[in-house]
Amino acid sequence: MNSLSDYNIHEVSLDELQKIAIAGTHLHKWQGIDNSSVSDVFKQQAMVQLDPLNPAGRNHDIFFMSRIQKYIIDSFQKEVYPKKQAFEAYFPNLMSISVEHFPIFLQTMKRENLHKYYQSRISEIEKLYPSFIKEAEEYLLEKGPSKAADLKDLAEIKPDLYFWKTSNLAGMSLEILWLLGKAIISDRDENWRKIYWLTKEYLSSDLLKDPGLTSDEINFRKLRVKQKSYPLINLGKTTINKSGSLFLGKRKRILPEWFKTDRLDESPHILKAEGEQWGVAVPFNWKELLSMNYDNNMRAIAPLDPLIWDRELTLKIFNFDYVWEVYKIPKDRKWGYYVYPLLYKGKFIGRTEVKFDKKSKDLKFFNLQLEDDFEFDSSSESAFATLANRWKNMVKAEKMSTDKSINFIN
Repeated sequence: MNSLSDYNIHEVSLDELQKIAIAGTHLHKWQGIDNSSVSDVFKQQAMVQLDPLNPAGRNHDIFFMSRIQKYIIDSFQKEVYPKKQAFEAYFPNLMSISVEHFPIFLQTMKRENLHKYYQSRISEIEKLYPSFIKEAEEYLLEKGPSKAADLKDLAEIKPDLYFWKTSNLAGMSLEILWLLGKAIISDRDENWRKIYWLTKEYLSSDLLKDPGLTSDEINFRKLRVKQKSYPLINLGKTTINKSGSLFLGKRKRILPEWFKTDRLDESPHILKAEGEQWGVAVPFNWKELLSMNYDNNMRAIAPLDPLIWDRELTLKIFNFDYVWEVYKIPKDRKWGYYVYPLLYKGKFIGRTEVKFDKKSKDLKFFNLQLEDDFEFDSSSESAFATLANRWKNMVKAEKMSTDKSINFIN
């Protein structure tokens, strides 16, 4: 019969969990100085979530601004995509992922593995246009990287069915090629529209080899990838049951045997907060993260930054309540439309909204809301002002303005 000692389970304080979360997400200090660091920081982080909304930089821009001291807007796609260092995939949301991880995703990019929604849509379209996928593939082979609008003949056909975010056959066919791993989103234009290219043309042949992994082995490797981006994976209630086996309340394709003490690979461990039943999976080298120190910079955290992906875990570990409310109607919002959490010396100290007016070149800071246990002093005011000026430089604003909630920026 197994016992607690048979598994890598450790008890730590909430302060220690906070440090592991921040240092493991590479937010405790600068990871780079300028845009020359973007590729390295991206590879270190493994992935970044993508979103088209752009109030003062898109989600990925704020992600890099919080890790690179002099990051400039749009540098991610300009630096990484032309070098063929990224591919896009749902994991579970739309992510740009460092390209060396492609093989473990390719194995699941098969028609029979797609969501039933996509399988049914492909079947419906094939009844009307049997060769539409082949036509799109041949177009990319002949023309090279292309947008849906470039496939003019297919773009003019609009089947009478809904397909994700596109209504014409060109968009549908390219989207399906991408879902099946036959095409890569190889770039984005200035309006964030997708540019597709054939996978076999974009990636090196060694990345297209089937690694021959079982589904459990794929899930294990994906967990390791996810922990490069954010080290804490919520396991829910974590206990040893009467039979001596490890019980995980939130399995998410995570197997209890991965945490066995007799494993010799770099398997994850489990950390439990003092006096709590819930646990989190962490990388095997989690103790190294506890030795990291926080710098004195204030950082705005992107709404889809991995540090706050798991809102439940954020509340438990940081006692910080965060909801991204862009899709709520105004009367139902508690904090605001597009609100950025503020991280300072290992703590969430509040949140603010920021908007860049492209016509007036004015970067507006407003709706600053501080946590009840935080008050600004000269050091934190200076840190906020430095953040604001970094943001101004990132979006190439010509001026800044604030509302009455912020009265200490000149």
